[in-house]
Amino acid sequence: MKFSLINLFVVFCFLFAYNAAKAQEPGVIKVKKETNLVKVVFDNTELKLMAVDRFGNPRENKITSYKLWIKGKGDAKMYSGFNNDLSPEMVKELNKLKKATKLFFTEINVKDDDEHQIKLPDVVETWFPNCKNCDNKGSGY
Repeated sequence: MKFSLINLFVVFCFLFAYNAAKAQEPGVIKVKKETNLVKVVFDNTELKLMAVDRFGNPRENKITSYKLWIKGKGDAKMYSGFNNDLSPEMVKELNKLKKATKLFFTEINVKDDDEHQIKLPDVVETWFPNCKNCDNKGSGY
């Protein structure tokens, strides 16, 4: 069998059409789930963490785990938390403080509305102690 120029042209057209059709089909489609929750805030009056949605509204989603770091003089104490409220051990440590102190909440995991675990960014807060614990020696009051 002899290939003529017409046969070669027909084979070339089929190959071109096949490659053109293949190029139009996506190989992998990646879908990123958009979550409503964007961060966590610390409520220092009720001593608990609250999730905040992308519109800034506080939500009652369950915080499943986090680590609280209380910065001291040259060191930091770490406590693990497993719900929205601070544990009695954390509250006791905060009540002992006599100066404003930085609090770091890290490795925060929250359940979203569909009960999926999502990781939220770290939170840095300043804790201001109750004035009955403060040293007022130089204030004049």
